[in-house]
Amino acid sequence: MRFLAAIAVAGLAFPSLGLADTGEAVYRDKCAMCHDAGSDKAPRIDVRADWKARFSKGREGLLRSAIKGVPGTAMAPKAGFTQLPDAEVAEAVDYMLARVGFNADDVALARSVSEALERVGIHGVRAEASDGAVLLTGVAEDQAAVTAAVAAARAVPGVREVENLVEPAQLFK
Repeated sequence: MRFLAAIAVAGLAFPSLGLADTGEAVYRDKCAMCHDAGSDKAPRIDVRADWKARFSKGREGLLRSAIKGVPGTAMAPKAGFTQLPDAEVAEAVDYMLARVGFNADDVALARSVSEALERVGIHGVRAEASDGAVLLTGVAEDQAAVTAAVAAARAVPGVREVENLVEPAQLFK
């Protein structure tokens, strides 16, 4: 329910509470064969770590991947069920994301921090967010860039703490 509330806050509407039932049914019928066991490196439905890197795409990016497929992977457009309406694919995606605890607010916060880093010219630093806590990882040009990255992240509304694991590139020379 928390996921559905976060999606509703993001401005998306759900026509009925039957969505979870429909999403679960589509998942069981069309998606479970790969996502239950992680076939061909498909993210497993109950393993958050399998989805973590994909969360940065946000719901819309993940939905786009499900509808259009992902080149170079086993994810065919609509999982090979081309007759499946986009709305049902969306319901299955929402069901799967809810199962792994996807939080649209965390994705939006991480994206805001990434945009703030770009605005100050910081590249090579990745931002992840969870309930207002931001984790910065990667490599920055020098110690001044690391300091600037942390300051930029802290300045983003909604960030309550920053964990810095960014290394200055100088260490690798």
